[in-house]
This record gives sequence, structure tokens and C-alpha cells, in this order.
Amino acid sequence: MIQSNVVIDHIAHFTSQRDQELLSLSLLQSVNNMLSSLSSVILTMDKRGNVLSTIAYDGSKCSVYKADNAIDKGILFACERMSESGIEESNVKSAEGYQVIRAIYHNRKIEQFLVIHLKERFSKVQTYVLSGILNIYNNFLALLNDSQTDELTGLANRKTFDSSISKIFDAPAIQGESIDGERRDINKVTDIHKNYWLAIIDIDNFKQVNDKYGHLYGDEILIHVAQLIKSSFRYEDLQFRFGGEEFVVLIQAESKEQSAAVLERFRRSVENYNFPDNHPVTVSIGAVEFTQNTFHVTSIDYADQALYYSKNNGRNRLTFFEDILCKGQANKQKIDGGEVELF
Repeated sequence: MIQSNVVIDHIAHFTSQRDQELLSLSLLQSVNNMLSSLSSVILTMDKRGNVLSTIAYDGSKCSVYKADNAIDKGILFACERMSESGIEESNVKSAEGYQVIRAIYHNRKIEQFLVIHLKERFSKVQTYVLSGILNIYNNFLALLNDSQTDELTGLANRKTFDSSISKIFDAPAIQGESIDGERRDINKVTDIHKNYWLAIIDIDNFKQVNDKYGHLYGDEILIHVAQLIKSSFRYEDLQFRFGGEEFVVLIQAESKEQSAAVLERFRRSVENYNFPDNHPVTVSIGAVEFTQNTFHVTSIDYADQALYYSKNNGRNRLTFFEDILCKGQANKQKIDGGEVELF
């Protein structure tokens, strides 16, 4: 029988988290400790059935696997069947005993499944406890999402930017999602800082749109641009609304040329999109390579300089900071990164 103080401790641990990955780990720990499972896994898949990431907990350590890690075909088949039919739970017989699979989260791009490895089938009490754990998890995840999401566009808000990018260099290497036949593979963890590009996206002449058509129409434009951002970039590309008509994306690409192709494709998609009342909308973009040894604020400043170059040179264009720096048309800070001495 599960003691009440154990339940309370796990609820307290759940509600102390302010990060979705830590919340996922807290869920796995609660499942293992309260239900005596052999191990538990959170499996994240895209809508095509491709595995994006796997977080596993065996009672002693948490492991994050890249997408090509071997996943039991029976589990993948069960997850695909659950996704297609809307079933929330499935049980699979395994060599060690049983595997309980529960659908725990989904949005327009991903689905998450909790896989629990057991020696024996759950009792009625254990099934009830699992349902309670997942209810708490889903409720708190919803609260966490609300606090970190821009209400109008559904993108991450500005206050989550620092916490989101501070952990990307510790992220596991995974295989990239494919959009329009384009695939960007991410290098090993040791090289991951070479693969990020920070871009600031600004809607051209947005103040004139608000002044002429009103703020409600302006909000509608923002929503459509946000939807284009969501459809143009991958799940693992971080996407933020910085406020007003300004957005920020942090994309993973092997080279400047590849990141330019991705950003140019997005710019053209905005230019060619049929906005309400056929009003033409374009965006200007400033981008810079995002490196581990450069302060976040400095990278934002570099991308901002590139954005202003785009704005002042015809708009509806993409500019890289590195290009205008070579031309002597940008300023680089004397101190990019490193340790700050306090005195």
C-alpha cells in the first residue's frame, strides 16, 4: 500500500518544477517509486511516427537518447495504433513481463507516450494511482504552458527565452524533423554549439497596419505570421514572440548556407501568403551564429544589427551579422563572452 506521505512528497516535487523536461523526469521518478516499475520511458514522436527523443529512468539514473536509439517495434506499433484510433492506453506483453503505454500529451506537431515496464500487471489500486499521477502531471503541465506561452500567438513568450537557450548546449543529439523534404541533422553534443543560428523576425511596416486598420486586424496578422513560423520550423527549433511584431527563432543547421535556406523559405512563405483582405505582408530578418562563448544579450544585439540593416535596405530581406561585419557595416562588442569577475 502506498503511504500518504509518499504521495504528498511526490506532489510537492511535481509542483516545484518550472521546466518541462524536469517535470517529465519528475513524472518518471514518481511512476518508478510509487508503482514499483522496472523502468519507465517518455517517448516523443512527430505526427509521422518518427521518434524525436526518449527519456528513460531505471530507478537510479535518467538517460536521454537520440532519435535513432533502438525502440522496441511492438511499442512503436502500439503508439502508432493509439495515435490513429485515439486510444489512451495499451498493454504489451514483453520478455520481462508487461508494458503499459499511456498517451500523455499531444499538440499539432508531437505526441508523447509514457511506457512503463512491469513484472506483473497493475492492480486496481496501482491503476488508480497512475491515473492520479497523470492527472496531476497534465494539470501542472497546462499551468506551466500557460505561464510560458504568449496568449495571442501560442508561441513561447520572452520571459522563457533565457531559460530555454541556457540549456540547449546540454541537449542530446537527435535526428532532425523533415519539413518539405529538407532534413537538418544535428551533430554530436561536443559540436552542438556550432549548429545554432539566432534570427530576429520583424513584420515590415506593422505600425502603419495598426494605424490604418486597427489593432484587431493587426492581431490577426500576428496570429497568421505565428502560424507560418510554427509550420516552417521544426519542433526542436525554439520559437518565441518577443513582443509587438517581433519574433525570435533559434534554429539548428549544419552551416550558415543551410540556415539561410531555411530562413529564406520562411520569408518567401510570408511574402506569398494570402493574408486577410489580400493585404500584402512581408518580414525582415536579421540572423547570427549562436555560439556558446557569446553572451545571449550580445547575440541578440548582433541579430538586431542585422535586422536593422534589412530594414534600412529595402525590407523583406534576410541579413546575416557576419556578412555586414565583413563589410564594416556592423559593430562587434569587445567582450563577447567568458567569465565575469565580481569585486
